[in-house]
Amino acid sequence: MAKRGYTRDTIRGGASDWDVSRPFSSYLRMLGGLVAHPVRFFEVLPRVPDVRAPALFLVFSGLLATALWFLFGGLYPALAALLVPLPLSLPVAGLYHLGSIGGRYGYLVTWRTVAYPFGFYLPLSAVPVARWVAAVYAGAVLLGVGLATVREIGVARAALASVTITALLVLAAYLLVAR
Repeated sequence: MAKRGYTRDTIRGGASDWDVSRPFSSYLRMLGGLVAHPVRFFEVLPRVPDVRAPALFLVFSGLLATALWFLFGGLYPALAALLVPLPLSLPVAGLYHLGSIGGRYGYLVTWRTVAYPFGFYLPLSAVPVARWVAAVYAGAVLLGVGLATVREIGVARAALASVTITALLVLAAYLLVAR
């Protein structure tokens, strides 16, 4: 028997995977889980190389970010928020994968680990002051917990990798914005 909310035509996911049959409630549930209980969120994150649910989560987050960027920044930032998140998540996940080299699972599982905090950050990136705080929280805290839990590397190593890579990404973004 299928779980409630799933049919044969929907994506089946784990307890912390995004449920595409209920996008809004699942999105809010996932954000609440990421903020309130990140360790538990990543403990139940499926360690499978299936990219459908996280990719759709990023697209959905990109749609929300597009609406907010249109309000706060105009048309061109809104178009960037619509088109850039999913392709950008791939090299960003590559950096975090290199930072956690020697972990238990491969690149696609690392990408799944990066996709959900990145999707958490996307709508907040449009809010002027909150964007930098959300970037540091998603990149350093959430991804540090995610790398330690999912990739099964040491906490100190995961923290060092996530803080270093996040600092480099935030510095690069700041320099692009300051131009």
